Amino acid sequence: MCSPQILAAALAEAPPHDDLCAGHGHHAGAHHEHGATAHGHGPAARHEHGVAAHHGHSTIAHQTHSTATHDRHSIAPHDANSAAAHHEHRAGAPHEGASAAHELGRGAVSAEGIGRRRALRAALGAALGVAGASAAAGAVGAPRARAQPLNLSGFSVRDLTHAVGPDFPVFNLYVRQPVQRQVMFEEIIGFNTAEWTMNEHTGTHIDVPAHSQRGLARADAIPVENLVAPLCVVRIAERAAQDTTTELHVEDLLDWERRNGRIPDGAFVAMDTGWYHRVHDPAAYLPFDPLRLALLIPGIGPDAAEFLLTERSIVGFGTDTSSLDVGTRFEPMVHRMLLRSGRYGIENLAALDTVPESGATLVVGAAKLRGGFGAPARVLAFV
Repeated sequence: MCSPQILAAALAEAPPHDDLCAGHGHHAGAHHEHGATAHGHGPAARHEHGVAAHHGHSTIAHQTHSTATHDRHSIAPHDANSAAAHHEHRAGAPHEGASAAHELGRGAVSAEGIGRRRALRAALGAALGVAGASAAAGAVGAPRARAQPLNLSGFSVRDLTHAVGPDFPVFNLYVRQPVQRQVMFEEIIGFNTAEWTMNEHTGTHIDVPAHSQRGLARADAIPVENLVAPLCVVRIAERAAQDTTTELHVEDLLDWERRNGRIPDGAFVAMDTGWYHRVHDPAAYLPFDPLRLALLIPGIGPDAAEFLLTERSIVGFGTDTSSLDVGTRFEPMVHRMLLRSGRYGIENLAALDTVPESGATLVVGAAKLRGGFGAPARVLAFV
């Protein structure tokens, strides 16, 4: 694998993302301004330059460096080089034949008709190849840690997470539609990346205490031990199919306990309304009544929230709809009750009908956003 330092060096010399997308990549001669004096190629100096030193080289010029040259130096001499030493190296005497190698590289690129994008990609590929060879040489004889496989014997894993894309249903009054923009392309620079613009409360996500009140815990401060919990699923899907603004009540919780025993301490309670099946139909997933100015979606009743927060010891609760509160309640009462108690909620859960009412273990992989009022989450259930 390539090192972060090599990638950083490459991108430092490369044009901005938008330039790459627009086809303004460097050609092999674009960095010849470094000149021969900038390219001494002693063993320690070779790593110091990394990718930046090779932007002026074609693949042919790069081949003038033998594998043996790279095998002679390890990571340790590279780490010992200081910024001052690197500066002296740039100002120092050129390596013998470096200027000729530059001209050979430029001529080869011109003769072969390699465009600016392909030249940048070739330089990156050559440098990354050298980095891989050097790392392998440095690792000869080093002991390798053997990963211990996770023992999931007897368990299956269920994904309770929606895939998020630009078409994921959001309540536009509060949340903007997600936007994805690809900014790097494999045919230009050798790999693909995209930039996403979306609200932290989009898709399957966690609501944290600070979402309801400033000064409370934010997304990066949720205790990790609370993100793994016994999962209790309370089903009201049949009722929700008939009444889209129904709520989870204390009696539903007591019925669950009559079948499964007392809700365990440290549990997470999820309301299964069957709503996730509607996600591909925004009008059905977020039905809006313009006369009542309300969403016609189920929610958790204040009585059920009070019971869970005072009579039971839970880490949080959630739902497969887009809100903990029923859509006809204008004040987010249940949000406030839960979050101001220091617990967390999860909205837009998926596939709750694929896990049992009790016995599963919830694992919440919430993004650790510093200062976040919520965060996207990958939610799994071990059954």
